[in-house]
Formats: sequence, C-alpha cells, structure tokens
Amino acid sequence: MFVFTIFATYLGSAAALFTRFSDQHAADKGRNLLLLMIVIAIAFHGGMLANRVLLNPTVGIGLADVLNVIGWLFAVIGLFAAFQPGFRALGGVVLAASAAMLTLQYLAGVSETAPLSWQLKLHAMLSLLAYSFLAAGAILALASLAQDRQLRAARVTRLTNLLPPLLATEQFLATLTTSGFVFLLLSVTSGFVFIESLFTQHLTHKTVLSLVALAIFGVLVVGRRAAGWRGRRMLQLYLAAFVVLVLAYFGSKLVLEVLLDKQWG
Repeated sequence: MFVFTIFATYLGSAAALFTRFSDQHAADKGRNLLLLMIVIAIAFHGGMLANRVLLNPTVGIGLADVLNVIGWLFAVIGLFAAFQPGFRALGGVVLAASAAMLTLQYLAGVSETAPLSWQLKLHAMLSLLAYSFLAAGAILALASLAQDRQLRAARVTRLTNLLPPLLATEQFLATLTTSGFVFLLLSVTSGFVFIESLFTQHLTHKTVLSLVALAIFGVLVVGRRAAGWRGRRMLQLYLAAFVVLVLAYFGSKLVLEVLLDKQWG
C-alpha cells in the first residue's frame, strides 16, 4: 500500500510539474504544497529502504533493491530540480523515472540474498549513488540533445519552452557528472580494497567496464573544467559512457540474478 502511494505521488507530481507548475510564475501556494507532498513521499520511501537495505543485516542487495534505491535517489534529484524555476519540467522527468524504477522493482520481486558485510554494503551504496547521479545526467543529456535538434531546425515547441536554456542545462549536467564521477571513483576504489579475488567472482567484465566508464567520465569532467567542453559531441560521449556503465552493473545483475538465478551482493 505504501509503495503504491509513493508511486502515485511521484507520478502525479511529475505530471503537475509538466503542466500546471512548468511555468516559473505558477502560484507558489500550490507549488509549495506539491513540493511538501514529494518530500513526505521521499521520507517514507527512504524509511522503507533504510529498514530493508541498511538496517537489515540478514539480506544483501538484490536487483529489486538496486532499482528501489535508484528510484529513491532519482526522487531526491527530481525534488532538487523542482525547487529551481527553470528546471521544474526536468524535475518532472526525473520523478517519472523514479516511478518507473518502482514499477520495475515491483516486477523484479523481492530477492533474498546472502548477508553482506558493512564494507560490501558501503561499496554497493557508493555504486548506487554514482549510478543515480549519472543516470539522472543521462536523462538530462537526452533532453538537451532533443532541445538542440529543435533549435538547429529553428522549431519552437512545447519542449523548447519547458526546458531551461541549453547553457543552464549543460551546467547542471556538469554538476551531476562531477558528483557521479566522484562516487564512481570511490566505488571502484572500495571494490579493489574490500572485494577479495575481484577477478574470480563473476566480476571481471563488470570491473573492466566500470574502469572504462570511469575513464570516460573523468575525461568529460576534466574537459569541461579545463577546456569548457560543451555541445552535442560532449552529450553523445556522456551517453556512450553511461551505456558502458549500465552494461557493467545491470548486465551483471540481470545475467547472474535473473537469467542464471545466481545472487551476489
């Protein structure tokens, strides 16, 4: 019941941010009530996750838990965006993605995994923070590419009006990229420190692909800060790096946990 209420709040809030509150001059009273509802939903969602993932020493982190955590982090990022007048529509996109994560989590079912040490749970949570920031950035990159295409074609559509200027979007994307890169670096480092026999635990391709993604995101961070990189090429490179990251983690989880019915933390 709680999960359905949270799902409905995220989805309804996304619709409201797209329509009634997409205008930065929308009535503050209604907007503030909407933001309060999102905050309450995030608090309940976070409490459920803490009880399941962090405070329960008898289970690890399965695919359903991963989707649930990412959904919660998406909602937090969406809330932050919803507070910014020019980013409300993007906040709606991220909240809709959060609702989608909850749907996928429900379809995946609850998977009981072997208990994890605090070190491995720390590694897992660092990974999920990285994936969430970078996945939100991927949504932003796709929206920016669509906006760029419309601007180049000299077409003004509702999407063009809803989204903030490209420069502002790219600055927000740079913030998400830097945050995601830092957490990914910490995640990879903790993996080498905490996971024994890293290359013999069905983790070889995950490790290699994670390192490749880390290198690309690192190049993007340095290029943005040192040379002011921006534009379509940067967005396309970002999406390519994110695809590599998805293959590194979710490819492993899907094959080991769903297809082969093997579960690992």
